[in-house]
Amino acid sequence: MATQVQVQGQAQAVNSGGQQFVPTSLYVGDLEWNVTDSQLYDLFNQLGQVVSVRVCRDLSTRRSLGYGYVNYASPQDG
Repeated sequence: MATQVQVQGQAQAVNSGGQQFVPTSLYVGDLEWNVTDSQLYDLFNQLGQVVSVRVCRDLSTRRSLGYGYVNYASPQDG
């Protein structure tokens, strides 16, 4: 699976323990049409704490658009 990855930091947030964190969103491109959210999660969670993942899909056909997003809890994880 060949991918393109772009890191983008977002505004700081405060978790329930009162600690600040900066969630990091990764753009993942050039995905094969059959890549699933769980496959992205399993792959990227090996590198750091993944908060969420999403393969972007066509609204009517639900076919992958070839890109997605992986969200980490911190830039260091990303």
